[in-house]
Amino acid sequence: MITGLRVVDLTGSPREMGRAHGEELRTTIADGLSQWFDLVQRRTGHAGEAYAAGFVSSTSYTRAIEAYTPELMDEVKGIAEGARQKLEVILAYQMMDEEWAYRVALVRARRASIQACSAVGVVRKGSSLVAQNMDLPSHYDGTQVVLRLHPENAPGVMIFGPAGMIGTTGLNSEGVAVCCNALFQLRHRTSGLPVGFVVRAMLGRHSAEDAVALLKTVPHATGQNYIVGDPTDVYDLEASPSHVRELPRDGAQVAHTNHPLVNDDLDDQIGEDPESTTVQRLARVRSDLASLGNQVTADDVKKALSDREVPVCVPRGSDWMTLGSLVMELSAEPVLHFAPGPPADTSYSEIRFE
Repeated sequence: MITGLRVVDLTGSPREMGRAHGEELRTTIADGLSQWFDLVQRRTGHAGEAYAAGFVSSTSYTRAIEAYTPELMDEVKGIAEGARQKLEVILAYQMMDEEWAYRVALVRARRASIQACSAVGVVRKGSSLVAQNMDLPSHYDGTQVVLRLHPENAPGVMIFGPAGMIGTTGLNSEGVAVCCNALFQLRHRTSGLPVGFVVRAMLGRHSAEDAVALLKTVPHATGQNYIVGDPTDVYDLEASPSHVRELPRDGAQVAHTNHPLVNDDLDDQIGEDPESTTVQRLARVRSDLASLGNQVTADDVKKALSDREVPVCVPRGSDWMTLGSLVMELSAEPVLHFAPGPPADTSYSEIRFE
C-alpha cells in the first residue's frame, strides 16, 4: 500500500524515457505484474505470462499502436527493457480496458462489471478545470506513480498510472488535459487503438480542439468516455468502434461516470450490473457542483471527489478503489493536484511542470 506521493521525471527520446521508467521502477513494476498475474490465474485459470502472450497474439491492437502511435510503442519497448520484463507482458499491461474485455469474453461473463470512475469538467473565466477519480482494481494499489515526461519536440506531460504503464489520465504543459471513463456497455473489438494510447496521443496535441480532432480520427478498440479540456474550453465525447458522440456541457459544466448518455453503439451481449453505482455517482457529482456554475474551484472539486456517499470516493477494502484522484487546473501555467489513493483518506499534493 502506497504511503506517499511518487513523481518520476523522464527525459529524452521515447525509448530513453521508457527505459528510464522501467529501470527506476523495476521492483514496483514486478510487484504490480505479480499481483495482476495472481488475479488472472484466479479468474481464468491461465498462467500470467502465457495469458499475456495469448492476449497480444490473438488481437490486432499492436498493429494500430504501430500505425498511429509508433513513438509510444518505442516507449513501451523501453519500459520492458528497463524493467527486464518480456515485451508482450508489458504491452498487455498497457491495455487495461481491452484486457478486461478479452477476459470477460474468455470466461463468458455477460454483464458490465466496471465498478467506478467519476470525472468532471468546468469552463471558468480565464481558465478551465478537468478532474477525475481514477477507480481501478485494488491489485494496482502500491504501484501509483505520476510520470513527468520531458519529450523531445513535444509538450511536457504529467500523467498518472500504475508503474509500468504509459499512463491513464493527465495533462500537458500547454494546458491540455484528458480524463477517461470506461463504458463497458458499448461495443468493443479486438482491433483499434487501445485507450491508454489514445490518451497519450491526445496529450501530444497543443489544444483541446486538436485533441478532439485526433479522437474523432483514430479507430477505437473499446467504449470509453473522454473529457478533454484546455484553458478555454472543455469537451465530453463518448467513443466506441462505430461512433464518437459529443455530450454537450450543461452550462459551464460536464460530468460523467460509467454509462453511455449519447452513444447508442451498444453491445447486446453485455447486460447491466445491478451492483453498479454509476447512475447514483453521476447524480451525486452533478448535485455537488451544479449550483456553483463557472465559479467552481479546485477545492470544490476535491470535496466532490472525496464524497463518501454512493460512494464517489471508493475506499480501500474491496476489489475496487479510487487508486488516484486528479484535479487539473488549466491555464498558461497548468497545475496538477493529485492524491495517490481515495481522496477522503489521502491528501492532495500540488505538482507543476518544471
